[in-house]
Amino acid sequence: MTEITPGVVGDYQLEVAPYTTGAEPTTWTIVKGMTEFTPPKVEKNLEDDSSFDSDGWGSQIATGLGWSAEGTVKLPRASLTADPGQEILRVAGNGLAEDGLVHVRITNRTTPTEGQVGVADASFTKNGGPRTDITTAAFTLSGRGALEDVTIP
Repeated sequence: MTEITPGVVGDYQLEVAPYTTGAEPTTWTIVKGMTEFTPPKVEKNLEDDSSFDSDGWGSQIATGLGWSAEGTVKLPRASLTADPGQEILRVAGNGLAEDGLVHVRITNRTTPTEGQVGVADASFTKNGGPRTDITTAAFTLSGRGALEDVTIP
């Protein structure tokens, strides 16, 4: 029996780019300071397709797919320069419609030539806590369309 060597969540790398309509980004910016990350999860929209003919058994069928990812980042002190990747998420987190979107690329540092890309609506919220806590923010990326597997040159 072969032993499984697990990966670690810290192997994930999130890159973002400001949203551009109809154009793929040419430059990606790494989001630095991540302390937590939940990789993209695909969620199905299930609808009941039961009938009286099912002898009382329910039945569901997927009629749509969506995806989301989320995480937490450490924020620099107010007197320091903001991380460019975090800033892209923060700006989009305050935007409506297309101004709230970002291009997303997620890779794993152990396989950097494989990843996923997509467009997502971003939320970015500063966290509170006790006076001794490190300043952090939570982000959520809610997919807009497909999250595609890609090969990264």
